[in-house]
Amino acid sequence: MAEKKSLYRFTIGFNPGDPAHRQVAELLNRQGRRKAQFLVNAILHYIHCSETPEIPETAEPPTGMGRAEMEALVVRILEERGYRKAGENQSDGQATQELPEPVLGGELDAAGFAAIADTLAAFRGKE
Repeated sequence: MAEKKSLYRFTIGFNPGDPAHRQVAELLNRQGRRKAQFLVNAILHYIHCSETPEIPETAEPPTGMGRAEMEALVVRILEERGYRKAGENQSDGQATQELPEPVLGGELDAAGFAAIADTLAAFRGKE
């Protein structure tokens, strides 16, 4: 990933389909030129508030893990959760769901690996 030109400038995109994102975007738009200070105050409060849940660290892409290993890991985790590949028979009689066909194309960069790792960590945390 290329180094940032300025460590103190950010572009943030909000999801208009998420009510929480819409609410925050509307609140930020009302801040005018005070957005940065508003965000600083909110984040520092969030970090230091005793009632705040733990903030997960950003995951780095696994060192030495290629696309095939990452796909195998994802498939293994999905199978552990009751999914199976299309055409496989379930011998123990347990109900399963079919894995969707993968959409292939492109290579994952560090951000892509981090997104997958964060998603896997989120699934593991909900067990």
